[in-house]
Amino acid sequence: MPETAGFHSPHVRAARLLHTKKHRAQARCFLVEGATLLAGALDAGVTPSALFYIPGRSESVDSAVRRAQEAGVSSFAVDERTLDSLSATRTPQGVVAQVSFFDRSAQSLGSLVPAAGPACVLVLHDLDDPGNAGTLVRSAEAFGASAVCFGPESVEPYNDKLVRATMGALFRMPIVRYETWEALVAALDAVRLRTLGAAADGPDIRSVDVPERVALVLGNERRGLEGLPEGAVAMLAGIPQHQAVESLNVAVAGSILLYEIARCGKLLGPPP
Repeated sequence: MPETAGFHSPHVRAARLLHTKKHRAQARCFLVEGATLLAGALDAGVTPSALFYIPGRSESVDSAVRRAQEAGVSSFAVDERTLDSLSATRTPQGVVAQVSFFDRSAQSLGSLVPAAGPACVLVLHDLDDPGNAGTLVRSAEAFGASAVCFGPESVEPYNDKLVRATMGALFRMPIVRYETWEALVAALDAVRLRTLGAAADGPDIRSVDVPERVALVLGNERRGLEGLPEGAVAMLAGIPQHQAVESLNVAVAGSILLYEIARCGKLLGPPP
């Protein structure tokens, strides 16, 4: 018989607290919901510290739970009311896992970025929308970035909406968090990455001589790069568009710039 946990179980109460940023930071844990994300974490070698599930909810849930149990994860069968209290979605997916933080410091870029040749990292300095940030983590993985760096004013990488928006890329893409812009710049300099800031009024990315080794810096959705010190980035680039369009969504714009950087730097390999 599987171990069970009720609504008032200490394990459930501790996990329920992780809905708040404050308690996530204190416990250095966050929640992952659904069989797809749980399987994605396990595939990436990220082992949950605990999971809560409804037995027999679906084959995908049962399969993911079996994999976690085989990896030695403590698992608790729960009822609908208990799982609802752990879920951040309107329709709970049958399993919620508790996972420890796995972000790295800025100094770790030395082990993440190739020592020579083309390289790119994405910097989200003060992006505050979790859906946009999650989409950009997916794009960073798709276009060959070595890491995604989150600034102190940016949405935290363990926000539940961000986690879902990454569709599992969060577990495969190295995540870096930095406390000050100066600390990040020192780390970027150490691996010879030149900063390229995204700006709506910046030079057309097609006319910019994109460096072989580059850190693409995205600012706030509304304020752009205003949160950075003056002259903080070495270069600027923008995306041409029809005048009738006010501006592109930052996730769309950032993804286009990531693709262009990857294309220029041959991070995607030669065309067929």
